Amino acid sequence: MISKKIAIGALILFCLGCIIYLATQVNQALEEYKHWKTRESVLEKELEVLREETRAHQQFLDRLRRNPDFQDEVARKELGYGDPEEWLYRFPVEPKD
Repeated sequence: MISKKIAIGALILFCLGCIIYLATQVNQALEEYKHWKTRESVLEKELEVLREETRAHQQFLDRLRRNPDFQDEVARKELGYGDPEEWLYRFPVEPKD
C-alpha cells in the first residue's frame, strides 16, 4: 500500500516536472516567435522604403533619358556645366558646424 502511494506520488511529481518543463519551452518559443515577427515587420517596412527609393531613382533615370531640358538642368546643377557663351562662377562651399 505504501509503495503504491510512493509510486503514485513519484508519477505525479514526474508529470508536474514535465508540465513545468513544457510550459517553459512553450514560453521560450513564443518569445522567440514574437521577436522574429517584430523583426519581420521592421524588415518589411525597410523593404517598402527601399522599393520607394528605387521607384524614385527609376523615375529620375527615365526623365533623364527622355527629357533633354532636364539633362541640361542636371548637368548644370550637378556637374557645373554651362553653355559655351556663359560665364560660370563657382564659390567655395563653407563647411557647416
